[in-house]
Amino acid sequence: MSTNAQRIQFLISQEDGFNRSRLPALYSDFRGLRTTNPEGYAANVAAWRRALGSLVRGGMLPAAASILAPSKRKSFTTTATAARNFFVLTAGQPLLDALQSDRYGRPLALDAVIQEAVNERDLVPLEAFLRAKESIYNRRSWSAWAVGLPWHALSWGLHRLGVIEGNGGGQAQQNAAAGQAVAFSAIQSRGRLAPDQLVVLANVEAAAAAFADKTADARSPFERVWSVTHFKRIFSAAGAVLGADSGLPAGSAIQQPRLSDMDLNVLLAFMSRDKNLVVFDGHVVKLRGQSADPNGQDGIITEEDRAVAQLREVIDSLTHQTNVLSKRIDDLTVSTKEAVLRKNRVSALAALKQKKQTEAALTTRFATLAQLEATAAQIEQASGQIQVVQAMAASADALKSLNAQVGGAEGVEDVVDRLRDQMDAADEINRILVDPTTSASNVIIDETEIDDELAALEKEEERVAEAAAAKVKEAEDRKKEEAQKAEAEETRKRLEAAGIIPDNDKVDQEAKGAQAALEDETTESLRNLSLNTEEPLPAS
Repeated sequence: MSTNAQRIQFLISQEDGFNRSRLPALYSDFRGLRTTNPEGYAANVAAWRRALGSLVRGGMLPAAASILAPSKRKSFTTTATAARNFFVLTAGQPLLDALQSDRYGRPLALDAVIQEAVNERDLVPLEAFLRAKESIYNRRSWSAWAVGLPWHALSWGLHRLGVIEGNGGGQAQQNAAAGQAVAFSAIQSRGRLAPDQLVVLANVEAAAAAFADKTADARSPFERVWSVTHFKRIFSAAGAVLGADSGLPAGSAIQQPRLSDMDLNVLLAFMSRDKNLVVFDGHVVKLRGQSADPNGQDGIITEEDRAVAQLREVIDSLTHQTNVLSKRIDDLTVSTKEAVLRKNRVSALAALKQKKQTEAALTTRFATLAQLEATAAQIEQASGQIQVVQAMAASADALKSLNAQVGGAEGVEDVVDRLRDQMDAADEINRILVDPTTSASNVIIDETEIDDELAALEKEEERVAEAAAAKVKEAEDRKKEEAQKAEAEETRKRLEAAGIIPDNDKVDQEAKGAQAALEDETTESLRNLSLNTEEPLPAS
């Protein structure tokens, strides 16, 4: 349970408009600023309006008794059950007590804040919200809420007529002051707030968005249909709709809130009437399709939907029973062992008997649950078959339309015949164009002239090849000569380095003489050898 100091600290940490320097102004009676300082008045009202929404959504306010509880959406019964609501603000003395500061006292202008929030539809009277037939976003629906409501709900209409917040001077200001005084007197009597219950619209919108995200992937009937009882049991669980991932304020008193029955009634009314997320008839809740036709199957609750909702509820109930019975068997097993250890035969026998009975009941529950789950599987299969057949029917219609566009089989045959005729005509035209009598291919060509021209080309090619070969040989001879000169120069440099300077001419002459002498000697040897060969061989 949060204390007053914790609530104030929560607001300081969450809301920009709340800080310690502004607390004196926020807790003061700033209603007079409405005419003297409209900007300051609007800033204070805006800070308190956001603060009230954060306090309700964060579970920071004490649990309050629900004044109205809807029954079949059209009648309401009184209940005294105290519950912490996350979508409904209870305005009254407990709210003033919960916001009282040790230093600044109670917020003196909270009645004006609530009135302004109702005028701007941040807060909506609970009874009017649940009874409304048209969307709350439709301004025309507000005129139907005036009957039987406190002044601060009716003041919106007077505000639109100029009785409150007149922009002119003189009489308009007097009317505004008079209307304001009546409104304040109707809401506040000696610092007290009327015990009204108001829907915090921003909180409901956040919960609806979270619900839409959680059910975005639902496709089968067993994911999209609930009985009201089953829906409330699922989505009232801790963190099922409101949680840290859905924007719950940091520092909230309850990090995983459980929605009250009143919260769920408000959420169902909002999602079915104002957001068109679900279809709700008071007994069955059905998730609409993403592109649901209001007049189609997604926009109404059928008998099949009622059967599926009832089956889901029974399966959920049996599943819960099996879990309870399984836990009961485990507990009886432990009790039996403890009785045996204590040597308490009577207790052990009683625990064993209860265990056997529970096991028999569990077996029966499991058998029934298996049958129901098999039925559910068949229903899902049938639903899938319906979708397949519908898809096939749509495909057949599409094919029929496409075939009609091409004229059917006879039309296609006619097109193909005409295409073939045109292709034959094109071939005939091409044949005429390439006929030898009309074609350039009929020209007479002199073969001898062609041969002479080819021979001349070959000779020219040979001449070019010979010239290229001569150039290559000349280049090779030049390289050899240059190499010999380089080698001779290298030899001369070596001899010169060794102190011997040869006479090139003399060397050349000696070399030539030696070569001539060698040639003469070789010639003489060959001549002698020839003469010797011609001599007769000796007789044997």
